Amino acid sequence: MNKPVVTASKRTPIVVGACLVLVLIFSTATVFVRDAWALQCFQIGIYALLAAYLLVGMRHGKEYVAGGMAPRLVYLIPLWGLVQILTHTTASSVETREAVLKWGALAGVFFLGQTVGRTRTARRNIINAFLLFATAMAVLCLVQLFTSEGRVLWIFPTGYPDVYATFPSYNNYAQFVELALPIALWRALREGWRSWWYALAGGILYGSVIGSASRAGTLLCTAELLAMLVIGLVRLRDPETGLPSRSTTAVLVMVPVLAAAFTLAVGWERIWLRFQQNDPYVVRREFIEAALDMAKHRPLIGYGLGTFPEVYQRYAIKDFPFYANHAHNDWAEFAADGGVPFLLLVLIPFAAAVPVAIRNPWGLGLIAIMLHACVDYPFPRPAVSGWMFVMLALLYMTRMSERKNRRTIDPPVQIDAPALGVS
Repeated sequence: MNKPVVTASKRTPIVVGACLVLVLIFSTATVFVRDAWALQCFQIGIYALLAAYLLVGMRHGKEYVAGGMAPRLVYLIPLWGLVQILTHTTASSVETREAVLKWGALAGVFFLGQTVGRTRTARRNIINAFLLFATAMAVLCLVQLFTSEGRVLWIFPTGYPDVYATFPSYNNYAQFVELALPIALWRALREGWRSWWYALAGGILYGSVIGSASRAGTLLCTAELLAMLVIGLVRLRDPETGLPSRSTTAVLVMVPVLAAAFTLAVGWERIWLRFQQNDPYVVRREFIEAALDMAKHRPLIGYGLGTFPEVYQRYAIKDFPFYANHAHNDWAEFAADGGVPFLLLVLIPFAAAVPVAIRNPWGLGLIAIMLHACVDYPFPRPAVSGWMFVMLALLYMTRMSERKNRRTIDPPVQIDAPALGVS
């Protein structure tokens, strides 16, 4: 685990990074597909890419990935499901096997994200590619929002009354945007007078979330927008940040104006009506209480990864005329499926990256999704969680780069021992 990454040439990370982004784009583009082939193609693509990268690099030198206990816990997440299968503690071995494959693919995304993001230029290129794709998705969402009638690209039916780009769920779409919005806003502040494209992208992304009528997404994206404005004002007064004063001031005015303009264009009536509901936590409350009750009965091992829908009926406190596919709180569902140890395996790597995200505001979206996971389920959707693990990997590689630069700038002071002897 100290030196797990190998590389064949300088071009290998570039090729791997491009393939990784393409696989994630495919997963996002097919998120509306209910058949198993879409998820299986994503998993096969990640496993094949990982195997090819390791096999090609076996004859060449090694390099480091992010060290420390927190990032290494990511690789133990799928192993927890194998422990449940081997010890026969899962309520459904079929569901747990599928969950192991899914978590294994996400761990592979995290591994590959580190290998291709070891330099600042590589991390910047991956972030730019994600932002470009997310902006294109936001434009598609706005264009087909009121005209597609539940059809992706006006062609493929989803069975839902509305569709948001390729997402049939407005919450999952909002989580996708929550990752991209801080990137656009931070780049708008950093690029000076050339930042108009990033400011425009931020306005489009924010307006598309308003149009999706996701309450949690609206609140979190608004919080991201306000947080970035505050960061811009604080760093504008700090001469060490290097932010150009005139252009940054213009961006601080332009970004909220564009966000408000796209909000008015798409209309705020739908989201306003959703905020007027008497109990916005209806249904979710009963699901979460059942998940917590499940965790109390098996706090150490859980009922098996991916088995919440199978076990939920034993702990349901109220009957609903629909299928309970998830607990609408990923953290509670992790505790129910895998017990407290599994919850910590997932939580600790993300929580440990929070300080890095605060120092590098382009990663604030990861914090937003962690909060959104308290009322919804971004982790089961690779169209969202795949990008989450890429961002997590980039943040850890950024932390490693920061520590390396700190050691270079401030080398340890060596004090020579006094010489012994007789003059």
